[in-house]
Amino acid sequence: MTSCYIIDDEEASISLLSKFITKTPDLNLVGSSLNPLEALQKFQNSSIQVDITFLDINMPEISGLELANLIGKSTHIIFTTAHTQYGLEAFDRDAIDYIAKPFSYERFLKAVSRYHKHWHNAQQQSPKKEHFFFIKNDTKGKLTRIVIDEIIRIESMANYIMIHTTSGKHITYLTLTEAEDYLAPYGFVRIHKSSVVNPKHIKGVDGNQVKLIDGSTIIAGVSYRKLLTEEIAKNLLVSKRRN
Repeated sequence: MTSCYIIDDEEASISLLSKFITKTPDLNLVGSSLNPLEALQKFQNSSIQVDITFLDINMPEISGLELANLIGKSTHIIFTTAHTQYGLEAFDRDAIDYIAKPFSYERFLKAVSRYHKHWHNAQQQSPKKEHFFFIKNDTKGKLTRIVIDEIIRIESMANYIMIHTTSGKHITYLTLTEAEDYLAPYGFVRIHKSSVVNPKHIKGVDGNQVKLIDGSTIIAGVSYRKLLTEEIAKNLLVSKRRN
């Protein structure tokens, strides 16, 4: 889901952009501001962290071009303005796009498409860092390397745990809580008193049954279902249309 924010001193412009964002799948409107200085303070305090900021240029106290210099490193800018003479200056600020008011929904979608293309190209070019750790096994002095993205699930076995990965199974002397605490920053979630799963490898959810890519099915415990629901909601795509 692509998060969006609007900074414009005209309520009509905010209303139109809000309408366009709300009706577009994969876009989420985080908020808007009529006052650019208030918006600047929110960005500087890190209370706003968004993918796209729709930014007007002609505003009181501080222009959109000046504001872009101050917040441009923390968000992607799409300028929206009734004045066409600022185009070159806008792209000097590494803006994703420059939309002249009034604009259609089709033109709005073109700007959003440019953002997605920019994001995709950046992802392709940036090297992916592989996260891993080592565990001890039954052979003295021998360590096994575990790649975190390859972990499907972790199963409790009394004083041991079994780590199920895409390449095999590994047993080590650890508690499930120790493994859970270590892997929580990577999005792993406990769904049963004896199971921690990697949401990246969930194949589907049917009620309280969690089906994983290795063919296993885990019944989510009652006290853990809220955590599972919250994790799935982060990547849930649903229609914004009203029935």
